[in-house]
Amino acid sequence: MRLMVQWGCALLLLLPMLTHAQSIRLASGEYPPFISQHLPNQGPLTEIIVLAAEEANLDITFGYFPWHESMALAQQGQWDGTVGWAFTKERALDFIYSDAIYTESAVFFHHRDKAFDWSTPEDLDGLAVGVGLGYIDVNTLSQLQKSGVDVKLQEFAKEEDKLHALLNNQIDLALGNKDVLQHIIKTTLSAEQARQLTHHPHPFRVTPLHVLFSRQIEQGYDHSRTFNKGLRRIKMDGRYQAVWNQFRRQKLPE
Repeated sequence: MRLMVQWGCALLLLLPMLTHAQSIRLASGEYPPFISQHLPNQGPLTEIIVLAAEEANLDITFGYFPWHESMALAQQGQWDGTVGWAFTKERALDFIYSDAIYTESAVFFHHRDKAFDWSTPEDLDGLAVGVGLGYIDVNTLSQLQKSGVDVKLQEFAKEEDKLHALLNNQIDLALGNKDVLQHIIKTTLSAEQARQLTHHPHPFRVTPLHVLFSRQIEQGYDHSRTFNKGLRRIKMDGRYQAVWNQFRRQKLPE
């Protein structure tokens, strides 16, 4: 009996250690209306990541940097991971991918008074396209160049810089997440500037986004597996969809 009591005390002492949440630091960039330190709950994508992490007993801390810097910090293992990236074979060498947290639609924005239509990559021949620095679109358009499509590629560190370059006729098209660029148009451009821009309805890509866990971190695989369990639970019990329903009820531009 005495031995059983001693073991019972030992288990009680171990319980706090067994249930203590693991701390994970994720690097992110600003991507309103989906991710931003200035939004309620830091945006719906951040809210989903936090809900999944809490369900999995993970303690998430976010740090905000330029997107290319967020990638580098996680790649080097200075941060445990980074948020909201599409899959590429090159990135998979440095990161362990979570299940998809969101699927984005990227479209071409252009001047309303300049006719633009496209259905095949060849329709982009001769056009200058602005893309985000380090985004998957850089690789995709570079591959088009190698295949013989004469598309001009210009990279921008900030999403709003693409739109200003478009307004100033420095590029012909600005490629990006439809909701993100519409949000920038609505919140940062004048009414006159906003009237000058529109987008083509046909998406250039529809892409799942993930949390990337650094392979430089010893627990990276365990963190990814644990996070995925929490993410699957909030998808099953409706909390994941509830976040998106609330987001879509907001008055976003059409």
